[in-house]
Amino acid sequence: MTTLTQTWGYTCSFCNKLATMIRNSFVATLFAWMTGHLDAVGRAIQVSRQIEANQKLAHMLRHEYPHEDYAGILAILNDKTLKEYYK
Repeated sequence: MTTLTQTWGYTCSFCNKLATMIRNSFVATLFAWMTGHLDAVGRAIQVSRQIEANQKLAHMLRHEYPHEDYAGILAILNDKTLKEYYK
């Protein structure tokens, strides 16, 4: 073997290992980023649906709590919802 072929073989294996490490870390980072954002979107959808349900519940609970108005009951329900989802 000549020096050129030995150097070429060593360089290629080094570049291949480096490219594999970069590719694997990039894919892992990209996957973690996507998972985090999808989790946040899913949680936001759940919170928005719960807040919408709280509006209907507040209307029904006005009869149970005559000393509170609709906005007060809704604020209490929404506070509890936000504390539950974003502890």
